[in-house]
Amino acid sequence: MKVTFHSDIEAFCDLCFPFLLKNEAENNLLFGILNNLKRNLHTYSEDHPPILISIADNDILKLVSIRTPPFNQAISYTQNLAAIHSLVEELTYKKVEIPGILGFKEGALKFAQLWAEKNNIAYHLDMHERIYQLKIVNPATLGPHVFEPATRADSQLIFEWTKAFIKEALTENSPDEQSTLQKNIENAIERKMTYFLKVNDESVSMAKKAGTTPNGQTINAVYTPPEKRRKGYGTEVVAKLSKKILDEGKKYCYLFTDLANPTSNKIYQKIGYQPVIDIDVYLFQKIA
Repeated sequence: MKVTFHSDIEAFCDLCFPFLLKNEAENNLLFGILNNLKRNLHTYSEDHPPILISIADNDILKLVSIRTPPFNQAISYTQNLAAIHSLVEELTYKKVEIPGILGFKEGALKFAQLWAEKNNIAYHLDMHERIYQLKIVNPATLGPHVFEPATRADSQLIFEWTKAFIKEALTENSPDEQSTLQKNIENAIERKMTYFLKVNDESVSMAKKAGTTPNGQTINAVYTPPEKRRKGYGTEVVAKLSKKILDEGKKYCYLFTDLANPTSNKIYQKIGYQPVIDIDVYLFQKIA
């Protein structure tokens, strides 16, 4: 198989999007990252350009892989696990160092096993997630409270809640985003991506629009402070943001859940989300 590294984000997207669209829900994260890079190539790092890779067999695309340093390598969904072998071979040959791999369950495990073997390192499962897709919101979950976009006056609250969300929800080796977090928050406010649920004019829960696909949009950064939990606020804010996305013309909403948290998985299914595929994150470490 031919492994190609690309430098032109527009050409790379033109090449990869038809392939990714065949499994749109499974590839929603890659769609989101690539669309962000098309808007601003330095979205994830001012100093390190994204690494854009395609793997093809007789000019037929079999796998897409991207990395936005300092984050993990990410792979698209594929039925051709041999393409993952070719990717590992090429990255090993180029002596690339990566902190971990993120991808569909079978593919991520295959990559981790091969990478550990060829580079004499250890790996461990860091997070076991599931992608959910929604087509119709259960109206019973919409609730009676005020739902509105964040404003610049909410910037500090979003900053504090986002830091708390990262601490609670993300992996043990998540890169430190403090230097760019405030900039991303301001950008999201400007683009009306962040929304609050309010009770008596007090913000009680938050959710954020994230990456887009041709037919859908992902929701992330769902956060309710501990003292406001178990009151249905998280369910309501996600339901209302999901409905807004659908009302704006998208056919689907997507979100990721940590399978170690059965509560959130139950809540999202109540709203109308259906499981699509499991996504695993493996981290690598040198053997002492």
